[in-house]
Amino acid sequence: MKPWLELVKLRITIASMVTTSVGYILVRGQVDAAMIPALVGIFLQACGAAALNQVQDARLDTRMGRTEGRPIPSGRLTRTRALAGSLSLLVAGTATLLFYGPVPALLGLAAAVVYNGIYTPLKRVTPFAALPGALVGALPPAVGWIAAGGYLSDPSLHLLAFFFFLWQMPHFWLLLMHYEQDYAESGLPSLFDRFDRRQIARLTFVWIAAVTATSVLMPLFSLFDSPVPRYLVAGTGLLVVLRAVTLLRPSPAAANLAGFGKACRIRFMEINTFVLLVSVTLVTDRLAV
Repeated sequence: MKPWLELVKLRITIASMVTTSVGYILVRGQVDAAMIPALVGIFLQACGAAALNQVQDARLDTRMGRTEGRPIPSGRLTRTRALAGSLSLLVAGTATLLFYGPVPALLGLAAAVVYNGIYTPLKRVTPFAALPGALVGALPPAVGWIAAGGYLSDPSLHLLAFFFFLWQMPHFWLLLMHYEQDYAESGLPSLFDRFDRRQIARLTFVWIAAVTATSVLMPLFSLFDSPVPRYLVAGTGLLVVLRAVTLLRPSPAAANLAGFGKACRIRFMEINTFVLLVSVTLVTDRLAV
């Protein structure tokens, strides 16, 4: 089972389940058995999309030390078996989400279309593929929201989805700076083709600030109902931004690239932890009402 578990990128697919549960609980106000098909469906779809991505990138993965040990490049799974497994997971996930009607199923399937049909081929031709690819982060909470009986036109959902959309960009660019050499060896277009390291770091800082600013707007859309979550999220967001100021320092010399890469890795963990904190706070506050 180990190659299959690696193929479906469990950390990413579990994150999709988490954001789906946030959307569901914000509408329903409780954790109930009716939420299980939503989580199972989005998990299966996300696993299928992740596996299909590795099928698409099998040759590319052989060029990077970070990915050459994946199941297909390492020979532990064939592309044919992986393709069959990925499509089966996508079909099973879509069928499961039909329990709530066509809209949640189509939203989940749209995430796979964006990831596999737009982002994956686009990243071979432009360094800005991550922008449309970030839509993948916005769709799972919408699936949970609609599955719980919410409306797609609700402005509160739009802000929630926008928050998770924004998060994808610093998440990706911090990884890019941390694994700069790997991306250079892959031959893929990257922001380093258009900007220098200092400019990319500045762009990343702006997106980190945008993520935290969006979280502060959540009380205006009734996503928080009590003052404690507001101060907790605002205070933690300010701390994340202040720590990210290190990205605005002069570009490091070549001898200090390892230290810069490590700093990017720390910022990566901080912004991900902040998003998880916001998710937990949203859920906890809603359940406490």
